[in-house]
Amino acid sequence: MPNPPRTDPLFEQPSSMIIWGSNRTLLKWVAYAIALQSRSTFIWTDLRLHNEELVPTDPLARNLVPPDRLSVAYPEELRRDERSKQLADAAIGGVIRADESPEAVRKVAGFLGLPHHTQEMLAGIPSGGPPPIVVLSNGHRLVALYPPGSVEPTIRAIVDYGVVFILTFADEPGPTRLAFDTVLTVRGHDDLRSWRDAVLRVEKAVPAGPFVPGFEARLGQIPLIATVLDAAQLG
Repeated sequence: MPNPPRTDPLFEQPSSMIIWGSNRTLLKWVAYAIALQSRSTFIWTDLRLHNEELVPTDPLARNLVPPDRLSVAYPEELRRDERSKQLADAAIGGVIRADESPEAVRKVAGFLGLPHHTQEMLAGIPSGGPPPIVVLSNGHRLVALYPPGSVEPTIRAIVDYGVVFILTFADEPGPTRLAFDTVLTVRGHDDLRSWRDAVLRVEKAVPAGPFVPGFEARLGQIPLIATVLDAAQLG
């Protein structure tokens, strides 16, 4: 079996990660445990349905993420605005200096094409130090709003801002999951009290990241996750 996740400082470079499975509350806990390993700060956006109430075992229901780092968004607020993207592409020549590189132009155009909520969230992140972590939970609720061809450019535009982007996805993501640098699967019982027996598998990972492709173990055997979930007393 490949080596387990590292315990030294993680996420020294901007990258993206998807954590997918069937239990959306457990996926949030895994994302929370991973985010805590960063030497930088992390901010969290929870994608909710209107009038949705969190279950008591949800990490966000326990106020583990400080209010100034947590925002709630509804799917329509994160809709990709293709018209705005087209206008951004058309206007980009007027705001970029002639000596700017094509890469710089691409990054600015990508940022301007992001949803307004995402732009505001990224713009509020302090600069300097290790890349901050940006978590978006319940990403499966955006499937109908993001055609397959739009997934990779959106991920790239967020990571280009210098962050680690972690998405939880409580469904089968299909081939678009490979647009992320790291792909983790969490499979287990629907009963959150059995979290220790849920299995985490690494399908894909960046060389400098905390995970190794092919690694597979129960959550109870992974210290960086088990320590956090044990402290939560989920069962």
